[in-house]
Amino acid sequence: MDQPEHINTQGTGSDTASVEPPRRSPWSKKALLIRIIWGVCETLLWRPSPVWAWGFRASLLRLFGAKIGRGVRIHPSVKVIIPWHLHIRDGVRVHERAILYALGEIDIGEDSVVGPLAHLCAGTHDFTDPAFTLLCQPIIIGKRCVLGAGCFVAPNITLADDTILMPRSAMYAQSEPGTCYQGNPAKLFAPVPAALSITNEVAPDPESNSESKRGVQG
Repeated sequence: MDQPEHINTQGTGSDTASVEPPRRSPWSKKALLIRIIWGVCETLLWRPSPVWAWGFRASLLRLFGAKIGRGVRIHPSVKVIIPWHLHIRDGVRVHERAILYALGEIDIGEDSVVGPLAHLCAGTHDFTDPAFTLLCQPIIIGKRCVLGAGCFVAPNITLADDTILMPRSAMYAQSEPGTCYQGNPAKLFAPVPAALSITNEVAPDPESNSESKRGVQG
């Protein structure tokens, strides 16, 4: 096929200045090698492991440098990127197909819950830089936080203790303690007690209902 004519292969001065510089990996050869080894272990050991093998998966993460507390339950379908940037404290639960994208550090506080398909993204790129430099920014999740199904938490975000994110919410700002957020971008929805009362109305406890009925009948 004939090449088009009148193509300036040299480029002008302004064109040369706008040429995108070459992108280089920010990871050392050692880090890249460990990431490859982790990918193999994730495929052969992590994902095929039984759901009930919580301790095995916690040990596997510790083997790759993660700090994992007691009683942590992480589903085998969870996607973990760079496990040595993880600090998951006692009693944390991470549900099906969540993503822990730990380019920067991810710290999840005691007794917090990460819902199905939630995405904790501790990294982004500097779009103002022609080299599109990688930014590894931390995510800190406080104690007793609940991230609903499909939530997104952006890099460099801290969720205060007892924060609730409603399903499909996207958090791009710091939260206040004991509050509930919803929407994209997430906005303050209600204090946690009100949010919990709404949840109880949706999914009431059968035993409490039976007791209340007996009280009314009596």
